[in-house]
Amino acid sequence: MFAVPVSLTQFVAFWLMAAGFFLSIARAFWRKSSETGATTSSGSRLGILLQMVGFAIVGFGVIRIALGPASALALLETAVVVALMGSAIALFVTSSRALGRNWSLVARTRSDHELIRSGPYARVRHPIYLAMLLFLIALAIGLGHWGQLLIAAPLFLAGTKIRTDAEDRLLEQSFGDAFRQYRSGTPAIFPKIV
Repeated sequence: MFAVPVSLTQFVAFWLMAAGFFLSIARAFWRKSSETGATTSSGSRLGILLQMVGFAIVGFGVIRIALGPASALALLETAVVVALMGSAIALFVTSSRALGRNWSLVARTRSDHELIRSGPYARVRHPIYLAMLLFLIALAIGLGHWGQLLIAAPLFLAGTKIRTDAEDRLLEQSFGDAFRQYRSGTPAIFPKIV
């Protein structure tokens, strides 16, 4: 695929912040408690696969480090990468903390599951997927793979739709009217601009 030139600064900034993102995921896994009586959705695995294919499409390919680190474009792209990755990390950390023991990689509800509507969940029902989308865009900018993003984004969004639908079904089964009311007033991924 065609790669646009990037600076070493934006490339390194992306990977340093990506390490922080991956560490926050590892920490969420580490804090995760054992589960009893969980109801899972096998369909969400297809969503995970599509999301990962989207990341792979953007992540692999030629990287052209050709911009001077002090050029206006390099500084702008580095700032955008830092802003996107900082937002992705903050959103993931606050969302996984708000979920607490409810957090899981695969869509599922526990026998003692709680319907979380505070923190980032007061603005969107699935903020972790928004964090992942911000990461995907930062990956494309950090590596100069804009063209690949045009292919990857629809796959990522299709996988996200599968996952959000699976999670929403499980939550509706568990919480009924309380979840339906929450869903009617809270968008899935993109917060309302007020």
